[in-house]
Amino acid sequence: MSNVEQFRPRNGYFLSFWAFFTISTLTYVNVLDYGFRGGLPSITWGLFACSLFYLIFLHPKVVYCDEGIVIVNPMQNITLGWNEISLIDSRFTMYVIQQSSGAKYHAFAAQAPGRYHIRNVHPTEIRGMQLNDSGSIKAGESPRSNSGIAIAIARTRFESFHQRGNIEGLKFSIAFNRSGASIVLFLFLLAITTQLLQS
Repeated sequence: MSNVEQFRPRNGYFLSFWAFFTISTLTYVNVLDYGFRGGLPSITWGLFACSLFYLIFLHPKVVYCDEGIVIVNPMQNITLGWNEISLIDSRFTMYVIQQSSGAKYHAFAAQAPGRYHIRNVHPTEIRGMQLNDSGSIKAGESPRSNSGIAIAIARTRFESFHQRGNIEGLKFSIAFNRSGASIVLFLFLLAITTQLLQS
């Protein structure tokens, strides 16, 4: 992979920080009230909740390179070469369609705004964008939305790949996030065990 670029939404950092701070504060107060042993279930449930928030808000991203795109979702990593993609669009999230199978792969990190978001887009914000025949854009293509930014980068890389024509695309693959699932499952079982031992 060459010329790698990553997209991860900024609001994910804020939401995860807020979640980690709230969970750690509640856990700390619980330990102060009941001691370490009495607060052990709170600690383990807090760790479980933090691992979930990490998977939902911090782990997802979209990785672009000259050869293709890697969509990192909470439980899956999807790798596609630009030569295998027939369409890049958005509905709820940014998605790409694989040319051979017609399968649609959504990017969890690039969520689209509501349909009324487009009313707040100023004409100067879409200057220089490649618009469709109607001269308008969908809410998911708004340059102020996560999906809009991700789509703009993807379409630029997609066009560059096809213009150059001498680059071999990435090989298609779908990988399950085993480490993330294992950690979440382990912390869930640990939290249940400590809860049962304390009761």
